[in-house]
Amino acid sequence: MNKTDTIYTSLLERISQSGEEVQSRNGPSRRLFTLPTVTFDATPLVTVRQTAWKKAIREMEWFLSGKIKCPEELLDWWDGQLNPNGFYLHGYGDQFRNFNFDQIKHLIHNLRTNPFSREHVITTWNPAKMAFIKETNNNPRTPACCHSTVVQFFVSKDGGISMHSYQRSADMLLGVPHNWIQSWAFLLWVCAQVEGIPDKMLWTFGDAHTYVEPSHTEAIRQILSFGYTPQLSYPAPPRLIYNGSNKDAFFAEDFEMIGTVSPPITAVKPKLL
Repeated sequence: MNKTDTIYTSLLERISQSGEEVQSRNGPSRRLFTLPTVTFDATPLVTVRQTAWKKAIREMEWFLSGKIKCPEELLDWWDGQLNPNGFYLHGYGDQFRNFNFDQIKHLIHNLRTNPFSREHVITTWNPAKMAFIKETNNNPRTPACCHSTVVQFFVSKDGGISMHSYQRSADMLLGVPHNWIQSWAFLLWVCAQVEGIPDKMLWTFGDAHTYVEPSHTEAIRQILSFGYTPQLSYPAPPRLIYNGSNKDAFFAEDFEMIGTVSPPITAVKPKLL
């Protein structure tokens, strides 16, 4: 296990032991809203379960492009959640780039011109849009934006850039491993825009949950049965690097994983809900 796996497994264990079972949008779930903020200072790649890191970064490319049409290669992840034309109206792309204000462009400008500001904040939580996102997309299964609810950046005197993200709704088995790696890619890209050095990524959870569904329950059982021991030192994890030359746009193809990715502990493929 690498350090990220230890953090991830301990969070799954907390939910399994202390979470309360409730009925949610996608069925019965076990939730906990008192998870601690976690901090990463290296690539946060979860390997105890298979993490489709390339696809996750491709999803972030879609979000940061401002486009609302779901790319074909992501349709399986978004099956049944989009509007009848395959659009995610008022979702991440709209929140980040549209509505007559480009949050990402504004963030980059402020990081360049006023690095020590306390206003390097972006959000996907536009209350008026989120309240009616199901009606807007004509689909009762369309989710309000889950991660990147509020994201704040900090610049240190030595040029290090850190990011603190609050996630209002966190599917710990299916979503969080992908959210972590795609957000780390975003941090690397932001650093390239302003010639900064990636420092830390802090992650705070709102509703952290797992689903009471047979394939999910079995995957979690296998991960937790493997056991983990907090260590003072860890093997060097795989490292995500950014090789982009066109710094004005975020492209998944500009990222590369250096090092060996360990095989997952569980071979169970959790059902998409």
